[in-house]
Amino acid sequence: MSNFIEKCLARKASPEDIDDYIDQWHDNPGNQTLHEFLGMTRDEYAGWVADAAILAAIINSRRVSKDSSSSALPDETAG
Repeated sequence: MSNFIEKCLARKASPEDIDDYIDQWHDNPGNQTLHEFLGMTRDEYAGWVADAAILAAIINSRRVSKDSSSSALPDETAG
């Protein structure tokens, strides 16, 4: 099951949908904390709680990180 951040990265959810995901967690929290359910680290979650506007930066940071790791190719000119 994808979490909120993963769905945002896949463009299947938008940052504005976060309240719906929080409602889903409240309806059935299971064994996950809210930050785990949303797909955030504790630090990301704490930052978001302090300033909701940081959500876009969290998603963008993950997108950049994902793009960097998936496009990393060995340098064939080294040697």
